[in-house]
Amino acid sequence: MKKLVLSILLLSFLPLNVLPKPLVYYNLPQANKSKPATDWKEYISKTGNFAVLLPPGQPVEESTPQIRVRLDQGPRTYGVARLDGFKFAETAQKTVDGAADDFLNTSEGRLVDKKVLAIGGYPGASIKFQTAEPPGTTEARFFLVGRYMYAVIAFTRNGSSEDEANKFLNSFRLLNNKV
Repeated sequence: MKKLVLSILLLSFLPLNVLPKPLVYYNLPQANKSKPATDWKEYISKTGNFAVLLPPGQPVEESTPQIRVRLDQGPRTYGVARLDGFKFAETAQKTVDGAADDFLNTSEGRLVDKKVLAIGGYPGASIKFQTAEPPGTTEARFFLVGRYMYAVIAFTRNGSSEDEANKFLNSFRLLNNKV
């Protein structure tokens, strides 16, 4: 009896699933690609004058004369540093390029990509490199804002997606342009 009832139900719903449904088009808004997954939260450092999106976890902030924020998330590490007392070059762009090169050399990485960029009209540099120990990919962005150098760094262990690292890096913003 149960088999008969299930057979009748199956046969009564089958034509609904087999018949092609008319296409309906909706005018969907464009997705904001920089919008985080719902569990990411904006971390704001008022003393550091920056904000950045971070995945769930407890970031560690050091507030000495330098501002440093770090979050270890398994195969990924995220960090932001606001530094002063670094070496200035002849131009602002050469200063951020030098900071990027120094970081690459200190990390003993193999350069994958290097770009010139800016934030809020301030000069910047982006480097991406691979390291053998620990094995992974690091992308770091350096911005010279007044007397401060911002370093925004994401490390991803080999075998992990770099999508979340890019989400973090692309979310960095200055709270205001006054330094």
